[in-house]
Amino acid sequence: MSERKQSVAYGALVLSVSGFLVKLVGAVFRIPLTNLVGAAAMSYYTSAYSIYVFLLAIATSGLPTGIATMVSRSLALEKYKDVPRIMKIAALIFVPLGICLALLGFVFAMPLAEAMNSKEAYWSVAAVMPAIVCICVVSVFKGFFQGYRNMTPTAVSNLIEAIVKLIAGYGIAFFLYNRGYPLEQVVGGAVLGVSVSTMAAMIFMSSRYLFRSKNYRLPAKESLPSEETPVKKLTRDFLIISLPLIVSSVTANLMSLVDAFVVMNRLKVYLSIEESKLLWGSYGNMALTIFNLPSFLITAIGMSLIPAIAAAHAKKDRQSILKTSNDTLRFSAILAFGSAFGLNAVSEHVLRLFYPGDPAGVEAATPLLQIISFALISVGLTNITASILQAVGKTYLPVISVAAGAAIKTVSTLILVSIPEVNVLGAPIATNIAYPVMLVMNIFFIKKNLGFLPEWKNVLFKPLASGIVCWGAAKLFLFLFEKILPTKIALFPAIICAILAYFAFMLVINLVSFNEFRDFLLKKRNNA
Repeated sequence: MSERKQSVAYGALVLSVSGFLVKLVGAVFRIPLTNLVGAAAMSYYTSAYSIYVFLLAIATSGLPTGIATMVSRSLALEKYKDVPRIMKIAALIFVPLGICLALLGFVFAMPLAEAMNSKEAYWSVAAVMPAIVCICVVSVFKGFFQGYRNMTPTAVSNLIEAIVKLIAGYGIAFFLYNRGYPLEQVVGGAVLGVSVSTMAAMIFMSSRYLFRSKNYRLPAKESLPSEETPVKKLTRDFLIISLPLIVSSVTANLMSLVDAFVVMNRLKVYLSIEESKLLWGSYGNMALTIFNLPSFLITAIGMSLIPAIAAAHAKKDRQSILKTSNDTLRFSAILAFGSAFGLNAVSEHVLRLFYPGDPAGVEAATPLLQIISFALISVGLTNITASILQAVGKTYLPVISVAAGAAIKTVSTLILVSIPEVNVLGAPIATNIAYPVMLVMNIFFIKKNLGFLPEWKNVLFKPLASGIVCWGAAKLFLFLFEKILPTKIALFPAIICAILAYFAFMLVINLVSFNEFRDFLLKKRNNA
């Protein structure tokens, strides 16, 4: 297969499979670590990771998408000489920014930990800061290859990062634990593995770019003098695309910081410190870890979608934009509704499987996972609609919806978690309130700027009916298989049967056809 111009479907498949594996490896990393140190101590990891993700959003969130969008446009308009100049502009802006943020985060690690009401998280906050610099470099190269609509380097890089994090992070933590170090330092050692893993990803992506094939280099005929876009215009266009993405991502990540700051503060008003840590650790390191396993499947589609729509937009090919958008929304809805209803049905069994050493944490995390699982629908479709707007140059519009969602999330979390009868359940409930609002706003923006609405029958009603069937099938087959198999083993055939029932029902109601499913899996090139 040629490395250039993977179709949206194939690119999404590559990112989805790798993304699921990355999340699975990430779960494998967190699960034994949680069993080793306990859910309460894992609250240090959650606090540090919330700060890391927030700073990372500032340093890199607009980077790969901005580069990918501009590279794909340049290729579509045959302005090949602009590509290396775009790379240089992006690197000169964002890599120094990442270095500054990492240094500031390291210097102020203790104040940040104390602000999270967990000074024990200091070791974890300090250990994760070098990762910000490495990810900045990685993101530059990811954007380059994604601009060529080749998602494979991104997928491989993500896998390398996840595997190294598992080996290095758990290895360091296990070493420190066996030598009697305090739990906060053990968790800090695990977080250090994150920095090591991003360094490995940086080495891979740098090598992948330096030794890239001739498909990614200027052909001889293009090396002749020709009209070039002025550097000032390239810089301005890049910032116009990237800065709104940064604002949007930072605002979205404020939601996680809201959980990290607000939840512990409110819980401690009416619960003990240990109970508060248990509930927060159960949510952040159990429920959300499982929730994130299927969430990347939908996010990957958005990453693959942007270069394709950006190229069509550059050519003013409205028909291609509409078709690609509608097809992507339908496939995203299929994944989102199936994942949401399926995960809700087997939440307790999955948590027991992954966290056998922490029954108290599993008991606390089960209702949290059952609630947050339904957010997969609105979170997934919000990301896809935002990607559509970003690809056609309306990058500032998702900022508005994200800002509104963050405000709703903050207020809802503060109010709900403050109610003792609701306590930590308020965090996932608030997420289920905020994201549907963001989704409706994005759909309004798409209608206003692109002149079309999603095909509701295929994006909402049919996927909803299929999701209900998936939930019922999962419950039924789990009940039946538990009669003849041990509970942990019964979970696997029950999930397989539920998935088969889900796809069979979609075929019956004509939500997807055999030909479409085959094309989604096998189509590797887009000749548009």
